[in-house]
Amino acid sequence: MTDPLASVIILGWGGEPYIGACLSALRRQTYPTREVIVVDNGSPDRTGEIVEADYPEVRLIRTGRNLGVAGGNNVGLKAARGQIRVLINTDVEVRPDWLEQLVRAILVDPTIGIAGAKLLYPDGTIQFAGGQIEGPQGYPRHSGWHETDRGQWDVAGDVGFITGATLAITQQALERIGYEDERFFPIDFEDIDMSYRARAAGFRVVLVPQAVAIHRESSTSGASSVSRMLALEAGRLRFACKHWSAQRLEQELLPAELTFVRSTPLQNRRALRWVYLKTLHELDDLVGWRVRLGVEGQVESRATLTNVLAALRRACLSVKTSFPPYRDRAGTGPAAGDGVAQMVEDWFAVDNPAVVQGGAPRSQALFLELCKVDGRVEPHRPIAWPHWPPGVWPKAVALYRKIVRRLLSWYINPIVEQQNEVDAVLLYAAETLAQEVASLREQLAASESAARTDDAVEGS
Repeated sequence: MTDPLASVIILGWGGEPYIGACLSALRRQTYPTREVIVVDNGSPDRTGEIVEADYPEVRLIRTGRNLGVAGGNNVGLKAARGQIRVLINTDVEVRPDWLEQLVRAILVDPTIGIAGAKLLYPDGTIQFAGGQIEGPQGYPRHSGWHETDRGQWDVAGDVGFITGATLAITQQALERIGYEDERFFPIDFEDIDMSYRARAAGFRVVLVPQAVAIHRESSTSGASSVSRMLALEAGRLRFACKHWSAQRLEQELLPAELTFVRSTPLQNRRALRWVYLKTLHELDDLVGWRVRLGVEGQVESRATLTNVLAALRRACLSVKTSFPPYRDRAGTGPAAGDGVAQMVEDWFAVDNPAVVQGGAPRSQALFLELCKVDGRVEPHRPIAWPHWPPGVWPKAVALYRKIVRRLLSWYINPIVEQQNEVDAVLLYAAETLAQEVASLREQLAASESAARTDDAVEGS
């Protein structure tokens, strides 16, 4: 029986110090039927040039810009020809039998959709031996993390998720569940999401500990950067909103998240404010995913996500040490007489009749609706015909129009991209202004309340 083709896909961004070791290790693989693809994902360094100069057997694909981890991986997955497609990072150095161990394990059990390797740090301690999502907020945990490797995790079996540092997926699973979700941008949780979608489709997700690799974790992405922290939090919340039931979101995630918001420093609260807004902006997409995955119906999903995300946004806007309670589906709201809490509640109550004054929605409600709108415009695209029209003159006209349209696109595309950037800045400025207005109103209400208290004390 002929061995199936295995496609190894390396996402190249900022990988200049590591790409040579990565590709040289792949040259030493014992599994012979393979192809190697490097996706130069708009890398700012010489990753692509090194591949071209030193590894002619490798297929190099240049995206021209950074599509994020999921976007770059998808380019490689779509270009690959293998029955088994394996994603690895540039900062991973695999052992000679790594690919063979993965492929043989998958071939033994056709129910396996995704398989992964045991990853070690350069000092030999364990970085990944299977992953699980734990706790009410949905943070990931790596089994064996920083443990000395004594073989304690060397039993193959099902795990919660496989990390994208080395993730093998079968063509059958890929056709069933689709590619990585590019809204996990630029990084984090796209691999976890794919593992969960594979399991929901009936496939096994397993660790193959005999397949071993060294991983210099986060060496190309900046593990401690603010942008990485934002990506992690945004990915975590998007994952939970896609996969978790209404009960789990409302009874587990929401109370834990509110507690976290109340206790976290102001800088973190501002970051979470952006995360919650981003997720609210993706509401329609998330509702569609929940319906397709069979988590919940469309109406129920929209109600669940709107209630949870609005409650989190309200908490981030408050400057008090106590927060307005969550308005549940029964209509339970802030305690009577709490003017600041009621003001914040009304600010976000888009579907409340109180937001309409004089026949027009209040600006706060309009702003929230604006945040849900994707204002990005696609650049100008050239006309394409499936067949040339009959006759010489129609063909000449069609060719002329096509050339003119193409030339115009070179002029118009940069203008459209520039306008998209301007629109994004304006939307961020509008959000910041709305938040400042809410904060000032809270402070004003608190001052008025304190003044009334002082007057009452003086009067007595």
